[in-house]
Amino acid sequence: MTDQRVSVAESCLNGGVYTFPAPTPRPGEELPPGVTAPLDRQLADGSVEGVARGLAGLDEVAWNSLDQLSRALRVEEGNLEATLAAILVAAVDLIDGANAAGLNLLVKKKFVPQVVFGAAPPVLDELQQRTERGPCIDASREQRTVDLADTRTDSRWQEFTDTAVELGVLSMLCVPLWVDERKLGSLSLYSSEPHAFDQTAARLANLYATHAALALADAQRVDQLHRVVTNRDLIGQAKGILMATQRITADDAFALLTNASQRLNRKLVDIAEVVATTGALPTR
Repeated sequence: MTDQRVSVAESCLNGGVYTFPAPTPRPGEELPPGVTAPLDRQLADGSVEGVARGLAGLDEVAWNSLDQLSRALRVEEGNLEATLAAILVAAVDLIDGANAAGLNLLVKKKFVPQVVFGAAPPVLDELQQRTERGPCIDASREQRTVDLADTRTDSRWQEFTDTAVELGVLSMLCVPLWVDERKLGSLSLYSSEPHAFDQTAARLANLYATHAALALADAQRVDQLHRVVTNRDLIGQAKGILMATQRITADDAFALLTNASQRLNRKLVDIAEVVATTGALPTR
């Protein structure tokens, strides 16, 4: 990160104009060492009027920093894959100290690696997925920012940190991604230096994660809509083929598709794809 970018981030995050409130745990909640509440919850702890006054006082340099974060996530394709890649590239570029990154999603409460930037993340993601333990999993499931200042001395996830050290990863920052209380996953930043992520970098990472989560949620919605349209078209094609080949009504054609789906224990759209491709219902 350039000196100019550092000064912009510091102006936005640590300057006298507006400072984010300190992390505040929920009632009865104790945060372990190196774990802080996510930025969204930090802001929620303050009054609406107070946050509004703070935002109103942002200077031009601070607003430029926020605009820079937003522009980094504008993907022309708008699809999920392109958005995931854009999030990682921008994270490494914008967050001081990061030289590798990974993004994981929670899919049906399972930790599922999506995209990586660098050599170490895929190895460490696979380890966490296999053992179901690690900082990225905790950040995703508990929606807390997890800071590993020095993997050589952190013993919370011993197998993970031992492997990280072997791969040359000496510090990490895992930031949760969430929208409207919906847990999306986590963004993980890696560094070959210990204590690489200072307070400014951590706050910028949380702010960036808020923008990234919104972009990710939008991309997921677009992706789901595309799948719905594609599935509908496939089912329509399959119905048309069955109507023409078997001289039956649309309702009867759909009944054949659903019966095959239930009998073979396969998704309806998979059955439709076979019919659209081969012209006949699958037998297994």
